[in-house]
Amino acid sequence: MAALQLVGRPEHAILSTSTALMPASWAVLCHDVNGYYRALGVAPDATRRQLMRAYRARAGQDDPYLTYVLSQLLSCQIRRAYDAMPLGELFRDDYVLAYLRRLASEIAARDNARDGTDKTAADIIQSLLGGPEDSKNEFLAPAEAARFDGGTRDRQPSINTPEAWPYSFLLLVSTCTDVSRLAQWQNGLAHALADLGIPQFAVGFHGHPEPDFLVAKDLGAPVFFLSEKAEVTGELIAAAATAAVG
Repeated sequence: MAALQLVGRPEHAILSTSTALMPASWAVLCHDVNGYYRALGVAPDATRRQLMRAYRARAGQDDPYLTYVLSQLLSCQIRRAYDAMPLGELFRDDYVLAYLRRLASEIAARDNARDGTDKTAADIIQSLLGGPEDSKNEFLAPAEAARFDGGTRDRQPSINTPEAWPYSFLLLVSTCTDVSRLAQWQNGLAHALADLGIPQFAVGFHGHPEPDFLVAKDLGAPVFFLSEKAEVTGELIAAAATAAVG
């Protein structure tokens, strides 16, 4: 990793690292188990813009399945869970569950006719999934309504640094690129850490459910990871600065 350095006058500093974006997450092998990316004709690391461009190119607005696939992939939580599915397994989305219901109805009818039982499709699904029918994947909450023309944030950082905040940042189990919030986080830390004698640090996002921030001290300089869901406040900045010297 490149050397981390606080540039400019500490009292006015708004940056933390070099001017090249440096995502720090490990590479994830996506098996595209349900064929989402294949259906849109994009690579698993496609950005949000690329997803929407492919959706429009394939007239996805006229295809309910492509519309559903896009809504799944535009949800950060669903996409993270989907990309992590191991080879040989299916991601239990609405289409998979609909198939399972049809299959379960056929199996129940066959078993009842053969054995004189009164099994239901729900009984078969429970045996297949190891739990109730409604126990879907943890992140299968419905995605936001199909407002596919409004989003502009890419899933991965652009090769070119964002004009809104032209400095690097790190990602830890995260795909967040909200550089406006990151600039607030880093600007506040720069002032707080200057008073504590810490002239070198880096910032980034983490995608863990909690806490609101993490401080890594073993990367050559402290790295302050802000939670994807946390808002930047003076209290949070003070707590992070204190954790760096604790």
